This record gives sequence, C-alpha cells and structure tokens, in this order.
Amino acid sequence: MRYDNLDMTQINNGLEQTAACGSSIAYDKANGTAFVSYMTGVPKRYGESTGKICLSVFSPSQPHLVRHRVFDELQGKSRGFLCNALYVCGDKRVRVMFTDHSGQNALYSEDVDAKKTAPMAVYSREYDFATDTVTERREVFFRTARGEEPINNETYCRYLRENGYEINSKWPPIINKVTQYRGEWYTAITLDDYAFSYATLCKIEGDVLVPFAICPEKQTYEFRYFVNDEGIFGAFRAAPDDHGTNHAGYTVSRDGGKTWETTIYADGVQSRHDILEYYGKPLFIYNYKSDRSVENFPRMHNFRNALKFVYDGEVILDLFSKHGFVEHDTVSIRGELYMAFSNCPQALSTENGAAWTEDGLSVEQGKETVQWMKLGYLLPRSTKHGPNGRS
Repeated sequence: MRYDNLDMTQINNGLEQTAACGSSIAYDKANGTAFVSYMTGVPKRYGESTGKICLSVFSPSQPHLVRHRVFDELQGKSRGFLCNALYVCGDKRVRVMFTDHSGQNALYSEDVDAKKTAPMAVYSREYDFATDTVTERREVFFRTARGEEPINNETYCRYLRENGYEINSKWPPIINKVTQYRGEWYTAITLDDYAFSYATLCKIEGDVLVPFAICPEKQTYEFRYFVNDEGIFGAFRAAPDDHGTNHAGYTVSRDGGKTWETTIYADGVQSRHDILEYYGKPLFIYNYKSDRSVENFPRMHNFRNALKFVYDGEVILDLFSKHGFVEHDTVSIRGELYMAFSNCPQALSTENGAAWTEDGLSVEQGKETVQWMKLGYLLPRSTKHGPNGRS
C-alpha cells in the first residue's frame, strides 16, 4: 500500500475557488495535451458546489503549468450542473456534455425538493485550445421510439418504463464518462438518484445519444464502462436496496448488453468508482473503507480516502490519503496511469464551520480541490500484458 506523501499537483484555480468536484479527463495524444473538466461554484461555498463548469489544460508531465478556463456558469449560483462527460472531438478540441437542472433563467433554490422539480436539459459546449475559445450551448437529444427527444427526467424515466424497468424518480439525468471503441464514442445515461436507477448505454452521434443496451443492475448515480472486442465492462455504485448499502459493483456483458455478470465488492463505499482498459484487460478502481480510514482528521464522508486497483481480478495497488480520493478519473497515457480526483488538504469546510455532521462528528466531503497525480506503470515487468512482452 502507498500512503500519504503522494506526488500530486493541484490543477483547479485555488486562488478563486473553495470547492471543486466531478473531475473528468480527456487526453489529446496528437498534441500531448491533458484536459480536466470539473465543477465549482461561488467563492466561499464549501463542500459540493456545482454552479460552474471549469476546464484545466496542461501537459501531463507539467501540471503546474496549467491554463484555467470556464465552460459554463450559472451566475451567482452554487448548484445546478451535473458534468461527467468530456472527450476529444477534433484537433485541439474537447467537448463537454452536461445537465443543467438549475431552472435555467428561473431563480434557483438550494432546497433539495426544489432541485428535484427544476426544469432540466442536457447541453454540450466545445473548447478550442488553438483559438482559446468556447462555443455556444447546443442541446443534446435522446433517440427513442418517439423520435429525438430532449433529455430530462420525464423522457428518461418514460424510456425505462417502456422497456420494462420500474422507476419512480424526480432526479435529473447524468451523462456519464465517455469511452471510445473502433473510432466511435459511447456514454451512458443514469439518474442523480441516491435510491436507485438503471443505466442506459448509448452511442454518441453528434448531438444525439442513441441507446443500444440497458444494464439491469439497480445502481445509484454514475455508471462507467468501456467496450472492447471481449465485451462491455462496467463500474457502478450498488443500490442500497439491492446488494446492500456502500458496495462497489463490477459488471460484464459479452453479448452486446443482452445479459450481464456482476461482482459486488462488499468492502466498497458509496462513491464514484472508475474502470478503464489497461493493456487489453479491465482495470477496476473503487473506494473502500480502509482500516486507516477512521484515523482521518477530520473524518471523511463515507470514508472516501482509500482506493483499490483491481486488474484482471487481482488487486495490484492500494492507495490511502487522509485528505481523500473523491470522484476520481484515471487515464492511460503511453502505458502509464494518471489520475485526477478531488480532496480536501486544508479542510476548508471544517475550518469555516460548514462541515457535514455524521454520527455527531464533523466530516469533510473531500471536494475542495482537484489534484493531478502520476501513478506510472503498474504491472510487473514480467507480465505478458506489459511493454516488454505484449500479447
């Protein structure tokens, strides 16, 4: 296990932001440029804040030389976006897809019940690194039997019910991590619901998401996956009323999404997990409650300060940091792994009286900064999957 003193660099604009979360990585290999999108909000908003979508641009080997840009912003509001989808869409261009559930021009309330009923839609914007410009919003649609529909709670829940899945939720849709297979881009739609929902896997065709499979596992919040010639490999948070609370789910379909085989990691905690293809095999990364998690000061919400890396069924790395690993995203660049994630090195929520309380104790959400960390090459040199002996 690797403990603290990990080599990481803060890449969000810490001079202006007191919160940052939801990091997503895109790598432009033709130009050697890394892009990380994340959400923040108004200054002095501590913990989760989602009123602004920002972008950090840098070389993976020089993260301290970072360019900060804003994709979209809800003026004066600290909540209202859901953003998990970022990918390279052209030469020195990246595209972000996000849900705006703020009520758009209406006055947004911080009240949770108001959040559930606010108007919502999914949009995209692009950033051009060469000209340093951001395009206007374009609405993203969902292809159903009714045609191309806006993506919102009503249309998505109706789609699930029409395909045999019972769902009764008022929460907004999430457009999830984007993956590429044979030159095509894919993502998934889920709901920002802590109870349960189902993931619909989609192909991206311009501004239209075209569904091709539904994962039957009850899950909460995000669903991440990749596709290769062997099948579809997914990661999700297991729903509390299905496999029990605070577990991590790993699922595989080898017939295009018709049937699925699922493994539940009982030591997983409620957090956004990740999965990627690494030397032809699945690398599943999930948060778990470490024996050291209770040592954290202040304590981390849901004990999100330890990670396990499971490669082809075996744990190859175990990480711990008292400051947290929250909403992490990992990418392989020339066979070496890099990670972006949120943490709370200054414990700003606790220091400013804004911490959550669980079991009578103050807890940090771990959503204060976005960090960039190089993990390097993880597999033993003797493995046939490695650079000295690829199969």
